[in-house]
Amino acid sequence: MLNSVRLRLTLLYVLIFGALLGVFSLSLYALIRKDAHDRFDAALTKAARTVANLFHHEMIENGHVEIVATAHAIREYQQPNLFLAIFRDDRLLDANHIQNVESVDRHPAATAAKDFLAQAVARHDPILTTIAGIGLGEWRLVAYAPGGESAEYVIVVAESGRDLMDQMRSLRRIFLLSLPAMLLIAGAAGYLLARKSLAPISEMTAQAERISAENLHERLPINNKNDELGRLALVLNELLARIESSLDGMRQFTADASHELRTPLAIIRGEADVALSQDREPDEYRETLAIIQDEARLLSGMVEDMLALARADAGKRRLRKEEFYFNDLIEECVHSARALASNKNLSLNFEPSDDAVFRGDEDLLRRMVVNLLDNAIKYTPDGGSVSVKLWREEGRIKLRVTDNGIGIPAEAAARVFERFYRVDKARSRAEGGSGLGLPIVKWIAEAHQGSVSLESAPERGSSFIVSLPA
Repeated sequence: MLNSVRLRLTLLYVLIFGALLGVFSLSLYALIRKDAHDRFDAALTKAARTVANLFHHEMIENGHVEIVATAHAIREYQQPNLFLAIFRDDRLLDANHIQNVESVDRHPAATAAKDFLAQAVARHDPILTTIAGIGLGEWRLVAYAPGGESAEYVIVVAESGRDLMDQMRSLRRIFLLSLPAMLLIAGAAGYLLARKSLAPISEMTAQAERISAENLHERLPINNKNDELGRLALVLNELLARIESSLDGMRQFTADASHELRTPLAIIRGEADVALSQDREPDEYRETLAIIQDEARLLSGMVEDMLALARADAGKRRLRKEEFYFNDLIEECVHSARALASNKNLSLNFEPSDDAVFRGDEDLLRRMVVNLLDNAIKYTPDGGSVSVKLWREEGRIKLRVTDNGIGIPAEAAARVFERFYRVDKARSRAEGGSGLGLPIVKWIAEAHQGSVSLESAPERGSSFIVSLPA
């Protein structure tokens, strides 16, 4: 049940809302209760002061005859359910008579304690207290002695707190009944809100379930690209685009590899079938084996290049970095390539440079330089020239391999670093190229946080420039 995000969000929303609502209700109840009690006490205090004023006037009008003044004051201030009593010191002078109170023993104002009256005399302001129930529950009493410590008379007013308690009880009942109802409403609203908020995710989930390798071109719906779900959909769509591109690349790589492997395998099989079809002279067998050997060598190099690129794509070929002199490495590569250059009567020159200390994978960088030299020698006609230059510029080490060969057309320059791409397929095949040399160069340069670029024009030669961070 709680596996649903909607239900978990709804439950969390209800819990938080319930906690806040409970705290608010308790605070509101406490505030209302305090205000009601304060108003109740203020009304009793006002009544005590009013009776005290009446008693004072009656005393003046009746020549300070306390019995008459007391009777007149109590009679003039008759309030329902309000008990009045007037004391002289701790002696009761008179009290009002209210229905259902037969004797003074059950009159809450008339039975005020002596210490309570003494406290009223000791103070200038009215004092309040609560006493146990006499028929009508708890009573609230106020005692007021006009004149303070010199006062002879104490006015006592009492009223039952039952009505106030009933009001508070009704208020508590309202809160207790309304809280569950409000939580139910909040739960329903929270569920609808969660459902509406998560609806785009449901749409994205349904769309994602429909996407497979056959329809990777489809994308997730985006209702609002500026909110969190919209940005999530954008990120997932970008991920799908990268997966589609990678899958297309794998398909293209597989197709190209199959095509490239098919030709040498067909040649090997054809030569073997011809050689085995009938008895031949040793020289003919030797010639067939030489052709098979060349094709096998081509296949071996191609498989090795494919394996290197596959490991690079999988991230399994980690750089083994160490410090070495880059200029010495290039000089060694140039020296090894002179044999190939001499077979085509090419001039291969390396401009001497200062010591260039570099930290990187020496084996990979050697392979990069060899591939660039091999590419330049293959596509330079007999009698041409190939030059190599190494220099520092703006905190980077740069390597340039330049030839004056056939050059590369502008429309093909952007694709020479694609795998299995060859400008002249027939010529490349004749030269033993697989179309993987320059992609390997690009991968090695980028693995060292560098780059490789091409400057070329048809019939004017090409220059490959490698830039690496020093």
